[in-house]
Amino acid sequence: MKIKFLVIIGLFTLTGCQMNGGNMKNRINFEMDNQYWPKHSIVYKNNWPECGNLTMTPDVIRKQKYITTYSSCTISPAGYVPQQIIIEYAPWLTYEEQQKIPELRAKETFLYKKKISPDTGNLVDEMIGRDEDAIEYNSTVLIKNVQAAIDKLPPTTWKKIVIYPPQAVKNWEKQPRWKDGKMERWKDGKMERWKQIV
Repeated sequence: MKIKFLVIIGLFTLTGCQMNGGNMKNRINFEMDNQYWPKHSIVYKNNWPECGNLTMTPDVIRKQKYITTYSSCTISPAGYVPQQIIIEYAPWLTYEEQQKIPELRAKETFLYKKKISPDTGNLVDEMIGRDEDAIEYNSTVLIKNVQAAIDKLPPTTWKKIVIYPPQAVKNWEKQPRWKDGKMERWKDGKMERWKQIV
């Protein structure tokens, strides 16, 4: 895993930008690159800042104790730069490994019936509906079971990375960037524009 922004720090990718032209604010993103894959997945302690890219994610997933279903965050609101981001993580089971443990196995949520395909004459599965009980189980009992299993991980398994976005944003301001066909950068607190690029 790696942090990519301005700073490379072992495990995570941190990206962001800032424009002081009035129309664009700081936008800090970080994304994890799983160095343990494919042997393990990764679990994170849910101590991240508010992630704007998860607004459509159900609260039952966003507000759980551990993060197992996503690995990136776009810090919200735009313009907010936290003083630090603490990311605690540990190796975890892959989806396939979880399916081998009865209390961690997700239930099938779609109902199928066998039918003969009129095109090929082969036997195929036709979806006929959704299993509401399985959906309820997967979004309540299964999540609690997975969270309880993660609670049992030894404390020595957990690793921690602390990122300091204000330092990264300050360094980013010094990087040249393109705007309206011209190269520009901040220098001595002022915007410096270079010649038009043809």
